[in-house]
Amino acid sequence: MIVRLVARLLALLNSNRRAVEIGAAVALGLWLALVPTTNLLFVALAVLVFLVKVNLGVAILSFAVLSLLVPLADPALDLLGYRILTTPAMQPFFRSAYELPVGVLTRFNDTLVAGGFVTGAFLFVPVTGLAILLVRLYRRYVHARIADSKLVRAIKATPFAQRVGAAIGRLHRVWPTT
Repeated sequence: MIVRLVARLLALLNSNRRAVEIGAAVALGLWLALVPTTNLLFVALAVLVFLVKVNLGVAILSFAVLSLLVPLADPALDLLGYRILTTPAMQPFFRSAYELPVGVLTRFNDTLVAGGFVTGAFLFVPVTGLAILLVRLYRRYVHARIADSKLVRAIKATPFAQRVGAAIGRLHRVWPTT
């Protein structure tokens, strides 16, 4: 039973094999980490993660890890949000957006929300590109070395690893990844 659970988890994490899907997942995880969780913008971004084709495991993992680091950037996000919200040319837009029924729920008038949302939007393309590059470099240069290492060969020789591999093979016949 536990072997099947591990097999399903591995199949789920490896189901989206394109580097673009992994890169976008990292960028969406960062964007989620930058936006405070108690508003409608966070909920909309979380729903977006489930609607677009990205590696869900990578998105959740990057959100969890980066959420631990984002408090270090809060002063900068707060300052950026203040500058955005106090820009005179943007005041009519913010006023009309806040008067909408869902405007209050977005909490965009909070400096941390505004700064985090805009920073996430601004960093989405560069972070996606950097993650794609790192995935491709890993696949080209690092993965083969790790797979051929003595440690990995020793782990693959264990009965548990062989059972997990067999379970993944059976799972791929039922639930193809392509």
